[in-house]
Amino acid sequence: MKSLTLILTFSIIVAYSHATSTLVTLLQSQLNQYSTLNLTQQQINETKLMEMGMCSYRITIKTSCNSPKYTKDTIGILFGDAYGKEITALKVYPESEMFERCKTLIYEVLGHCIGKICKLYVARVGLDGWMPETIIVYDHNDPPISVNYNYFIPEGIRQGSDYCGHQI
Repeated sequence: MKSLTLILTFSIIVAYSHATSTLVTLLQSQLNQYSTLNLTQQQINETKLMEMGMCSYRITIKTSCNSPKYTKDTIGILFGDAYGKEITALKVYPESEMFERCKTLIYEVLGHCIGKICKLYVARVGLDGWMPETIIVYDHNDPPISVNYNYFIPEGIRQGSDYCGHQI
């Protein structure tokens, strides 16, 4: 039921914002150690994706040390540009302890290419509670957007920042 509520919340956001669906994968820390050959292959792959109108985004989520030991809550992230293009990254971990206190997770998100990211929101549904410290979204062309939270995300209410007002 908790997952259904968050999915419904983000569905409404998507319906009103024309957000783009995405593919999300969790990066293992070992993947951060690329060889030169792997970097070259990665650049080739990113070029091919961009030719198809798809881009890769990296999301870094650091859970606060003041958060519960872990949360099984459903966590959703939405980011977008000043032109109304948005990407929704929805993570559902009802059976795992992915968002642990003091832990940093890195996700790769594949979605349509958007302009400079200027807004970032997070939403949560569940009973455990969750306090992110910082969420950073890295763009393929522009500097990353970073939002510091350090407070509990209320259930079913998106929290974040929109700096798009002066971007267009």
